[in-house]
Amino acid sequence: MKLMKFKIERRLTAEEAAAFRIVKKLQEAGFETYIAGGAVRDLYLKKEAHDIDIATAAKPGDIKKIFHESYDRGKAFGVKAIKINDFEFEVATFRVDIGTADHRRPTRVEFTSAENDAKRRDFTINALFYDPTKLEIIDFVGGLEDLKNKIIRFVGLAKWRIDEDYLRMLRAVRFTHRLGFALDFEAARAIKKEAKNINQISAERIREELSAIICGPHPAHALMQMESLGLLKEILPELIQLRGVKQPPEFHSEGDVWIHTLMAMEKLKNPSASVPSAPKEPPLGAELAWTVLLHDIAKPQTQGFRDHPKSKITFFEHDEESAKMARQILNRLKFSREFIDACAWAISQHMRIIHAFRGMSERKQKRLFTYPHIQLLLDLTRVDLASSLRPDLKADLSMYKRAVKKKEKFEKEATDEEKQQVKKFTLITGKDIMEILKIPAGPKVGEIKTKIEASFLDDKISTRDEALKMIKEFHSDES
Repeated sequence: MKLMKFKIERRLTAEEAAAFRIVKKLQEAGFETYIAGGAVRDLYLKKEAHDIDIATAAKPGDIKKIFHESYDRGKAFGVKAIKINDFEFEVATFRVDIGTADHRRPTRVEFTSAENDAKRRDFTINALFYDPTKLEIIDFVGGLEDLKNKIIRFVGLAKWRIDEDYLRMLRAVRFTHRLGFALDFEAARAIKKEAKNINQISAERIREELSAIICGPHPAHALMQMESLGLLKEILPELIQLRGVKQPPEFHSEGDVWIHTLMAMEKLKNPSASVPSAPKEPPLGAELAWTVLLHDIAKPQTQGFRDHPKSKITFFEHDEESAKMARQILNRLKFSREFIDACAWAISQHMRIIHAFRGMSERKQKRLFTYPHIQLLLDLTRVDLASSLRPDLKADLSMYKRAVKKKEKFEKEATDEEKQQVKKFTLITGKDIMEILKIPAGPKVGEIKTKIEASFLDDKISTRDEALKMIKEFHSDES
């Protein structure tokens, strides 16, 4: 065990102060109690601590006697929840996990010492304890040394920690890039061997971890690391196919589709200060991150070649096909229908900004630039253009800037009735499509809705009756 004197040289946040009061109250009752896990790591790194966990020798019954308002959060694991003001804290009895039934939860737990509790945790930097009374960090696993050297290392044998919860492989990637640390060699080797098991984890948990990764400070580097560790081909194999897909150099001197996508992901966190309406960050919206990640996902399947004096490489309808594939991927990851609709729409329209200045009528422009998800489309356009290098290796953002001005113009000119009309696309709903075509909820419903919305933007339809007629035409085409 290593002890290190550590005093927080600033005023505590309200959340930190509330957590420290809980610790001290349990200590005054005679129970060994500490701040635990990631909060200690963040305090050491001079960051504010959030989602603060507390570990104690007190049994759940003891905690209940001291904090009468506490309630069970994980009864089988000896976890109580205590709410103070607007903050809720999990207070867990020191424990060891016995077995694993689903590579997520232990079969059972046994109450134990602080040292054994530390040794069951995922990474050494997350297995530290802090005593706010003695002003000491307690380290049983070498976490302080790894924090000093900026290393992400599993506690004990990497394979054991991974087998307990396969999601820890993705968490290792997230912490590596969130903190700017290096991944330990043994950890990387173990992840490569176990990567094939990542899909045994629920889609929802993978979705949350992936979203945190691509919304983090270094999404491109994280994606490259996921590829090298073998995780990307298991979770998002479609992205692997982007590597080596050549693009016309007069528009994409940066390289293939994979390089373009990585550059676009990095542009998410580096918006140009000179570009109007650049999104504030951090944090990044997950909608934008996923839209950018998947906006060219169908280019491998749509690549074609033509006899053209300038651009010989083309991608036929890759915007629409990418929207279809994005729907399938986001459905696979269990995103909400609203989230999927927004991302798929922006992807399906991401070439339209270019066409908006090539003969599109003002009426069509107005419908496009006042559409509910137009800001998402504009944000995608910004990073897409910023990552598309011309032969002089410079990006041309003039089209984006013009589009922003168009949006501002039409928003000012729109009547109250028009603003209400475009607040949400209401001509038809997914329910209408399912009832008319007698099909269940799924990607097909979204694809049809996107096509009908596109017809609305193209001024081909304007009323609900016309939209319903289009649905029936889909039925006729499939009959």
